[in-house]
Amino acid sequence: MTENFCQVNFRPIHKRVHVLYIVLILFISFSLQAQQLVVSAGKGVVYPQYDNRVDWLVMMHDITALSEIEIVLPEDSLSVNWYRYPDNQFMSSQSALSPDDHTGYIARISGTVNGRPYNKDMSVWVIDYKLYLPDFNALIPAAPQKGSCDQLEFTVDGLLPEMFYLTPSGSKYVLTRNFTLNYESLEWADGWKTMVLNESVVITNGIIQLTNPPYKDTYFTLSGDQFAADLNIDIEPLKSSFYSAIRVICKIKTEATVRTEKNEGDRPEDITTVSGSAPLEISFTANANVPVASYYKWEILSGGEAFIPRTDENHSFTFTQAGTFVVRLTAENAYCNYTDSVTIKVSESAIYTPNVFTPNGDGINDEFRVAYKSIIEFECWVFNRWGSKVYHWTDPQKGWDGNVNGKPAHEGAYFFVIKALGSDGIKYNLKGDINLLRGKQ
Repeated sequence: MTENFCQVNFRPIHKRVHVLYIVLILFISFSLQAQQLVVSAGKGVVYPQYDNRVDWLVMMHDITALSEIEIVLPEDSLSVNWYRYPDNQFMSSQSALSPDDHTGYIARISGTVNGRPYNKDMSVWVIDYKLYLPDFNALIPAAPQKGSCDQLEFTVDGLLPEMFYLTPSGSKYVLTRNFTLNYESLEWADGWKTMVLNESVVITNGIIQLTNPPYKDTYFTLSGDQFAADLNIDIEPLKSSFYSAIRVICKIKTEATVRTEKNEGDRPEDITTVSGSAPLEISFTANANVPVASYYKWEILSGGEAFIPRTDENHSFTFTQAGTFVVRLTAENAYCNYTDSVTIKVSESAIYTPNVFTPNGDGINDEFRVAYKSIIEFECWVFNRWGSKVYHWTDPQKGWDGNVNGKPAHEGAYFFVIKALGSDGIKYNLKGDINLLRGKQ
């Protein structure tokens, strides 16, 4: 049995190589010399190991009597015989062969390399692209239908000749011809921006299925296929009529009301906040692809139950209950809809009271304030040692500055009473004493 010492080391499939000579290199492992397939006399592209079924697919343009494919042998001790397949008819013992369209050949290489026998059969399929040019008349998007939102069908009026190849065993395989569909759509980048898409599509029985329809009105342009691009052949692009989009998309933008008083824990410190201490006031903006989207539905869900349905484009809501909420926006038109959502988390409540404050003007602990989070109702009274009220306030962000009727209160112990309600429904009834110490000013 003759040993096979040939290691095939091809460049990637569909790698384009232009000019008059298209070279495919086959390395013989022990000699590191190159065996080449050369296409001459016209435009041509070689696709090595095409679909792993033929060794070389050769795509030429306008095959004539001067066109050739040639094997360049790396050793003088090697020879080649050409056979047509699948009928195994002998064609030539020359290194060069004048090919026909849609014809397969076996290049049977034999001889010795470094004194060892070498035999290798290489399959070649040749196509003349000029005979299979597309002839299109119109590109027609399908009429809008309810529910047909994530796929758009086109009818291509015209002729697309079938290109195929045969393996040496006679099996037939149709070549996939990838065309490019160009159109405009939208992308989200903190606002909608127009982008140009170039989608690879195939035409099956005169139909194109586009799985990424546009979010805006646009024209479609069909160009290609990839073999024409590889051969540097210009094919007149085919443009559709103006298309009115039906596919809907929307994005929720939130803006929280910021609070700055540091005695509040989990306070919303910037407008991007979507969680924190109640009352948590957030404005919601619907950013949809208008005018495609024409109707809005807002829902706030707690525990899977929806409440507060609204149909305005934008709205605000103050969250006063502890827990996790989902704010859901559905934008739609007569054909399509799209839903976006954002999760809001509201803290459980807490109140902590100090036992001393020092209103001496040094900017540190100058007021009697509670530390708290998610308090939605609040009242605090301060009494002196004789039971007389000296101060009262209802905003937990505020406090007592140690003055009574505009004059500094005496140092010593005072008493407070707090009644409050938390976002989680907890009622606070707190009593205690607070020491007023002025120290040095």
